Amino acid sequence: MKKIVGLGACVLDTLIECEAYPIEDKKSSANLIVRTGGGPVANALVVASKMGQKSEFVGALSDDVDGDFLVSEFKRYGVDTNNVKRINNTNAFVSYIVLSKETASRTCVFNRGNVPDDFENINISTLDNADVLHLDGNYLNSAIKSAEYAKSKGVMVSLDAGGLYKDIENLLPYVDILIPSEEFALGITKAKTADEAIRILQEKYSPKVLVVTQGANGGLFVAGEKICKYDSFKVKCVDSNGAGDTFHGAFLVAYLNGFSIEKCCEFASATSAIKCTKVGMRDALPTYNEVLGFIKTYNKR
Repeated sequence: MKKIVGLGACVLDTLIECEAYPIEDKKSSANLIVRTGGGPVANALVVASKMGQKSEFVGALSDDVDGDFLVSEFKRYGVDTNNVKRINNTNAFVSYIVLSKETASRTCVFNRGNVPDDFENINISTLDNADVLHLDGNYLNSAIKSAEYAKSKGVMVSLDAGGLYKDIENLLPYVDILIPSEEFALGITKAKTADEAIRILQEKYSPKVLVVTQGANGGLFVAGEKICKYDSFKVKCVDSNGAGDTFHGAFLVAYLNGFSIEKCCEFASATSAIKCTKVGMRDALPTYNEVLGFIKTYNKR
């Protein structure tokens, strides 16, 4: 079975669903409070694992109760943690996310913690039998060195380019599967439109796969010499948190199963749509066959 190895943000999320956003300096009642693991790469690995794809998180986590929770959640969803290194006297990456039921939007407050970006904490040999290294731009020094190693072993490098982190452009030349958000694509290219941005990215970096996501508006992808559009699936969204992470994990699953780029976008978009119909992230994720069934039913409407 093919294998995805992920290195990036692993976050302890506390999701707080309210009827509407709290008013400053007032007390508010929450409908629901959920504690769960999160982070772009971490969530993508869980998506893949729930779909039957072999996946592993490699890197460092805090050696405290928060780190214990994150490791136990990975194990719960079948993500391999045998090469995770726990670092003493560090704090985990944590976030608090307020979800507005009224608007189906979110507001996030986070602290990155102090787990160091140290390549020595990476058991890089785990990439020797991997098919894809999935990154999100966090722990950039380790990400670049891991990408270099992956390329030397013939392992594809995938990037969830959601944030314009300092020096992120140094990672882009190593990326085979580049999927930036529209915000990232416009920001790094200084283009005025997503269509212009995707052309600039293709010309400058020539990744094997290039997709620009546009949220509820679907997105763009490169097919040969053409720039093509894919549509989103229209559903009643109750929680969009983690939708982008979901797209990336599902896209990699579809790609490793031999789907065309267009079908990868369709499969990933459908997976994200299903996730958005439920509050929370990981328990809301569908199985591989559930996504295929959703697409079949949706296309018959």
